[in-house]
Amino acid sequence: MYKSLLLMAFVSLAMAGPKFSDEQLKAMTPHYFTRNHSAPQLMAVSIYKTRTGRVYRVDIKADRNRSNDDLSFAYSALTTMGQYSKKKFNEFIVVMHYDVRGKPPEVCVGKAKCTLDCFVHNKIPYEKWWKECITFKQI
Repeated sequence: MYKSLLLMAFVSLAMAGPKFSDEQLKAMTPHYFTRNHSAPQLMAVSIYKTRTGRVYRVDIKADRNRSNDDLSFAYSALTTMGQYSKKKFNEFIVVMHYDVRGKPPEVCVGKAKCTLDCFVHNKIPYEKWWKECITFKQI
């Protein structure tokens, strides 16, 4: 009986995966971007707390002709890395900076649970995520 309980505890820990601190996530995020040649250029990574909860944010240099692909890649990175955080996130934010004179950065704010359900758990389709889980702002 004791051995089976110990085995169940070990299996549940192994399946849960590693949990990382905010500093570890910030240090690992650039590697996620550099390992893929089609990734947008990562400009900054930050993790902070607001009145609505914990935020995981990346700033990217987006190509105006590939902005949807760049945004999707950034959210994929945030959800892939964010699911292994020691503390749960409430929002994932992507700030897209363009090389177009006079065009201000676009800020895309995504609800963390909904975004994880789309990108990690495949519980909701991308189109539903686009319509219901994110909002765009300009700075």
